[in-house]
Formats: sequence, structure tokens, C-alpha cells
Amino acid sequence: MRQQPTHTPPAGPTADTADSADTVDSADTVDAADAAVEREARPDGVYRALLRSIIAGEAAPGSRLKERELSERFEVCRIPVRQALQRLESEGFVVAEPRRGAVVRPMTRHDVEELFDARLCIEPFATRQAALRLFAGIEAADALVEILSSAQTQFAGGDEAEGISSNLRFHAEIVRLSGNSLLVRSLQPMLGRMEWIFRLTHGAREGDQAGEHRQLYDALVQGKGELAAAQAYAHIELGRAPTLAALAPYLTR
Repeated sequence: MRQQPTHTPPAGPTADTADSADTVDSADTVDAADAAVEREARPDGVYRALLRSIIAGEAAPGSRLKERELSERFEVCRIPVRQALQRLESEGFVVAEPRRGAVVRPMTRHDVEELFDARLCIEPFATRQAALRLFAGIEAADALVEILSSAQTQFAGGDEAEGISSNLRFHAEIVRLSGNSLLVRSLQPMLGRMEWIFRLTHGAREGDQAGEHRQLYDALVQGKGELAAAQAYAHIELGRAPTLAALAPYLTR
């Protein structure tokens, strides 16, 4: 009878398995690096950074935003930079000038008035529709609850930047709940300018805004469409005068 060969398991990894492990580790590292680059290359990240720079006054009105310099600054190619600049232009923060390229656009009183007028055309109607859809069970108010809770926690903890972002999300979520995609797309180009205003004028109506948001939420979940629409209109209009007063130092005319 022929004796079957015996195989003794190796005491440790062979050179081949070690090389294979190294290869896997190296591949994982490359994949992680590629993912990081991809995240950084997204236009939204560049847009957010440029918007913060404009809001903070680091990119002053009249200053040029050069694609090459921005791509080097953010370590991305020019495509996400160009897309971010186009978005900022659509929101009124940047203007394309002949032979100068993208330039930070000064904000005027008329710009702010236009924003308030446009919001009054969109948000009250969207709020009425959102109330009806919530009451009918077509939509849920879970996101609104989370946003209000986050805003309260953030402001109480002194994190004004995140609290202001939550306030912006509150308004955007109500429009989304209307179920009208045209209204959602109409509001989208205004969000950047709304954030700029919210950040510069937060102290003007800080206490009032939280209470008005809560009242608006109550009317929404109770399905009181007309009341919710009236509250949305009043909430926006009551902010006009104090906002213009607080923005006076930043407006060109």
C-alpha cells in the first residue's frame, strides 16, 4: 500500500502570503486615499469653503477668484472649482467679468429686499401644502423634530454656526415637505444667500426665531394649513427690517 504524503502546516506566513497581505494593505491604503481625494474633489466641498470665505469677509467684494489658485488651495482639479463658482454666481455671490473671470459681487440692499420678496412668494404656499400633506400622512415630521431639537441643543451649547445651519435646514425641509419639486428647485439658489444673512444677523431676532419655529411646527403637524402659511409669512416679514438694519455695514447701497 502506498503511503499518503503528509503535509505539515507552516509555522508562520510564507513569503507569498506576506506579500499578498502587503498587497492588500497597500490596496486598502490606495483606496482610502482615492476616496479622500474624491471627497475633497466634490464641488459641494469647494462651494462650502468659498461661501464661508465670502461670508467671513476673507474674500472681499471686488476680489478675484482665480480657478488655478483655488484648485491649488483646495488640492483639486479645476472642474469642481468651476462648478462651485457657477453655483455661487447663480446665488448672486459671484459675477463673471470680461478679462477678470469670477469676482466677488458686492451685496446691495436691493439684493436683500429681493430675497425677502422671493421667499414670501415661495415659503408660505409651500408651508400650507406641507401642513396638508403632514396631516394626511403623506409625509412625516421626523426631520423637523430632529432639526428643532438640534438647533436648541446647538444654540444652548454656544455652537451658533451649527445652530444657524439647523435653522436653514428647517426652512428647506418645510419646502421639501410641500411635495412640489419646482418650489424646492426655486428655493435652492437662495439658500446660500439665506445662510449669509442668517450668520450676519443672528443676534437681531435670536429669541423670536426659536419660538416662531416652534409655533410653525405646531401648526404644521396639526394640519392647519392657513395658519401655518400666515405664520410663515409673518416670520419672514418680521425679519426684514431688523435684518436690513443689521446688514447695513455690509451693504454697498
